[in-house]
Amino acid sequence: MPPNMASVGTAAGLQQGAAPVTPASLGQAQIPTAAVVPAVASPQGPVTAVVPASFAVAAATVAQPVAAKAGENPFAASTAPLQAPAAITHPTSFGSTSSGASQSAPAASALEDTLTIDETALRYYATQRDLKRLGAEIRRLKALYPNWDAPENLFDPPTNVSEQPLWEMFGRGDYAGVHNEVARLQGDNPNWKPSADLQMKLGLAEIRTLMQRSFAQRNWSQVVELAESTPALMVCQDMNSIWLTAESLARTQDLARAFELYKYVLTTCTNGDERLATVQKASLILPEAGFANLVAMGRSLPDGSLEFENVSLDPLRSRMGSLAQGNPAAGVVTTDQLQRLAILAQKTNSASDAALFGWYYYSQKSWEAAYQWFSFAHQVAADPKSLEGMILCTRNLDHEVEATVLAKKNVELTPEITKIYIELVADQMTDEKPAVMRSEDLKQFEQLVLEHESALGTQALGWYLLSQKNTADASRLFDKSVSFEPTEGGVVGQAVLAARAKRWSTVSAIKKKYGDRYSGLADVNVYQAKYVPKKVRPVRKKTQPDMLTKLFGNYEKDGRGSNRHVEN
Repeated sequence: MPPNMASVGTAAGLQQGAAPVTPASLGQAQIPTAAVVPAVASPQGPVTAVVPASFAVAAATVAQPVAAKAGENPFAASTAPLQAPAAITHPTSFGSTSSGASQSAPAASALEDTLTIDETALRYYATQRDLKRLGAEIRRLKALYPNWDAPENLFDPPTNVSEQPLWEMFGRGDYAGVHNEVARLQGDNPNWKPSADLQMKLGLAEIRTLMQRSFAQRNWSQVVELAESTPALMVCQDMNSIWLTAESLARTQDLARAFELYKYVLTTCTNGDERLATVQKASLILPEAGFANLVAMGRSLPDGSLEFENVSLDPLRSRMGSLAQGNPAAGVVTTDQLQRLAILAQKTNSASDAALFGWYYYSQKSWEAAYQWFSFAHQVAADPKSLEGMILCTRNLDHEVEATVLAKKNVELTPEITKIYIELVADQMTDEKPAVMRSEDLKQFEQLVLEHESALGTQALGWYLLSQKNTADASRLFDKSVSFEPTEGGVVGQAVLAARAKRWSTVSAIKKKYGDRYSGLADVNVYQAKYVPKKVRPVRKKTQPDMLTKLFGNYEKDGRGSNRHVEN
């Protein structure tokens, strides 16, 4: 589940007064009533569900979409005129390079002026000694390329050097190896030079590689400079170079020229997948106004749908996803927008869009609507995340038993479902009056929580066994729980059992270690016996009488003159 979903308020991202949009094929009356499905009379969240088949919300205020004007550049009052170099139609005039142009710019200019010139016919006429045609070809090339001069070795004998090994190295991307091999071959054959085709393709490949490296390093300005100096890369056959350049322009806030590059693809290139990818990339980098104008350039398809109908809703999907993850700053989505996406999701049986609706409504705490979308997504494609959403919604609709049954049936499908199942059973075990569980179910649950080292599951099982007077197993499970992860439930369980066994030193040690972290330990008292000293009576010392006293006793006159025996 996306993080922080449960904490997202209903007001975040949802138009005030709007009811949730649910799939028409799973209307409220059509929700199955099997044991694993909640009897959804009404959602627990503050949003009121409506009958989804009509997709009508009378009181909703619909925000007007951005007015799209096909192909119009919204980022510039006037667009620089397009230039078309020889044999290539380019998307825009990049103008002169900045003063900080990279060292690759002169090399690229030389590539255009020299390496792209095809001298094949020229050399053929020279080998045939057809001077008339040779002169005509020289004049033709000179007119096309004023800086070009005819090579001096036109009449040198031909060499028998094969370029096949060079092309093989080029195909492997070993451009340095091509250069080294060319140098070796020229050393052995001074009159030989590689073909213009090889030189041109090698030069373009090296600039393309440099462009990709610069893009990866986020050196946007260098990417643009390379494109400006090498217009041969700005063609439909080199789509990735166009994409890198367009994004680099947008990253440098040159949105007008970025738009022109994306527009060039849509007006010139015919590959459907590349056209779609171009609009998708534009949606991630251009403001909505530019993206909408590109979408409006889509063609009508044979089935009557529009080429970019699906991708046109990507900004909405992005906002819904952000809202579902607890980001209220993502903006507001309107019921009209949600209905458009809902209709498309059902028309195309899009499980991903249905799941997105599920998590979006889950974040709004509209459990019933979320459940219906998760159920629809799961019917289209059995995805564990959709099943996870169904279980969570069932639990939040206060059908914990049904949620537990569904989770147990799929407990090993994903770690997330396993965790949810353990949470559900733990909640039931720690009720004030937990239901008596079968010994077989207890063994299966214990095996599961020990296998997954679940601190929550083991301590919950420990409390359940303690309520059943099974202190030995309860103590063992509390110890296991704390060994997996110290939690208040596990630590307090240890302290309670130690107190019952009158192991006061153990209780004191637990309170000393965890007392500051877990307030529940304050209720576990350490018994200390009070010491009361005994009173000691003084002992009178007896004197030992002499022999006469023992024989005759000790007599003294009393007050009346009579003899009285006195004992010592």
